[in-house]
Amino acid sequence: MNKLSIIVTLSFIGMICYSCQQETYVQGKRIYEVNCSNCHMADGQGLGEMYPNITQSSYFSSNKDQLACLIRYGKQGNQLSNVVMPANDKLTEVGMNNLINYLLHEWGDQSLSNLNEVKEQLENCEQAE
Repeated sequence: MNKLSIIVTLSFIGMICYSCQQETYVQGKRIYEVNCSNCHMADGQGLGEMYPNITQSSYFSSNKDQLACLIRYGKQGNQLSNVVMPANDKLTEVGMNNLINYLLHEWGDQSLSNLNEVKEQLENCEQAE
């Protein structure tokens, strides 16, 4: 192997390693962009009282065990807004887990959710319905 081949190979490996470290929660971010950012905005700031600001919400820390249910079944409006958060019954459990981890990383307590927790949450909220 000549020097040029070695340099090209090492450069390629370096680029791959660098790109892998850039966005740990890239799948969750993409799911957020497609499903959530229309209302909550790309930066999570929302639109005043109409769509909640999720960057400063205590909901993530105090209701982590209900995030999967909120995503799957949505939420009715409240006294500040009669806007309903739509249900997302198309998102897989894996996709939902990726989304929850992205939300917790960006605007929550940096904790991680796992697939078993998401499945358990969904079983419990389905029973409550």
